[in-house]
Amino acid sequence: MKLDQIRRRVGQMFMVGFEGTTVSSELKHIIENYFIGGVVLFSRNIESLEQVATLTNDIQALSKTPLFICVDQELGKVRRFKEPFTDFGNPSDFVKTPSPKLSFDIGFAVAQELRAIGVNFNFAPVVDINTNPQNPIIGDRAFSSDPNEVSKIASGFFRGLQRGGVVACAKHFPGHGDTQTDSHLELPTVETSIEQLKTREWIPFERVIRSGIETVMTAHIFNKNLDPTYPATLSKKTLRYLREDLRFQKGIITDDLEMKAILDHYSIEEATQLSIQADVDFLLICKKHENQIKAIETVLRGVLDLKIPVTRIEESSERITKIRNRYILPFAPVSIDDIQKIVGCETHQELAKQLRTPSGTPE
Repeated sequence: MKLDQIRRRVGQMFMVGFEGTTVSSELKHIIENYFIGGVVLFSRNIESLEQVATLTNDIQALSKTPLFICVDQELGKVRRFKEPFTDFGNPSDFVKTPSPKLSFDIGFAVAQELRAIGVNFNFAPVVDINTNPQNPIIGDRAFSSDPNEVSKIASGFFRGLQRGGVVACAKHFPGHGDTQTDSHLELPTVETSIEQLKTREWIPFERVIRSGIETVMTAHIFNKNLDPTYPATLSKKTLRYLREDLRFQKGIITDDLEMKAILDHYSIEEATQLSIQADVDFLLICKKHENQIKAIETVLRGVLDLKIPVTRIEESSERITKIRNRYILPFAPVSIDDIQKIVGCETHQELAKQLRTPSGTPE
């Protein structure tokens, strides 16, 4: 493989965040010189619907290959876009209605609203089980404490997202619902047995994988029963369960590698190399431009020095290309004139009312 091909294929594995509500010089530099695969939007990048649509169009204009534009648009407290986006309430509201169709319809509506402003990748649904009531990071982000309810709801929701043209992402493997600490601040440790994981935490993952979800996000948690050395995101042993036991052969994405659960224990270079070795396809680095450059350069050097097999990069490139072809191509910029017709529209507001009504019927 030629050097230019290697650079492009490595770059496609990275998704980055940036500062500001317009294209920053750092973002422009990394898109044009490192050929990254995607950009992640946060509240710091959002002022208005029209501004975001202009921003996503401007970002896409910098790349010959259409980019994944990503966001955390879960339901409830973790959603970057608030009003006038439709508020579908909390994930726990879904258990009030037995309708898988409603879950699908809401996922489809969320996708329509995201696509209207140029977002094509949603880091949702959360398929963690709300196992530990003291959990400071999952809690009411989970649909339920019942793995079968989570399976049913999450499956409908993600299929709606993907039918609407938005890549869905089940998170956080191998299960973040039984932790007692926040991985943004420190590395959580759990001692759940593999048997318990198989009969509880992994049930929803297995269901959404069978139903065709495109990506799964890793958790920055340490479980010695899975790997006595590395946390899940950096663990080939842990992700082998996802690849082999759960038979997931599509895209694996890290949670943000700049979270303290990782950077308090590993350099960004070490975390990047271990993630690649663990069979991750997308690496998420959400804040510091210098960390993003260091990470990409680490992989490039690893390939050129034969420490990272070219075949490892080619495997990820093939998975990424399939997802891009399915959801982004053919690419067209978003029309700002159409936003108001879709975001927060009456049809979506009626769906939200159905979710808030226990019977699943309109108020």
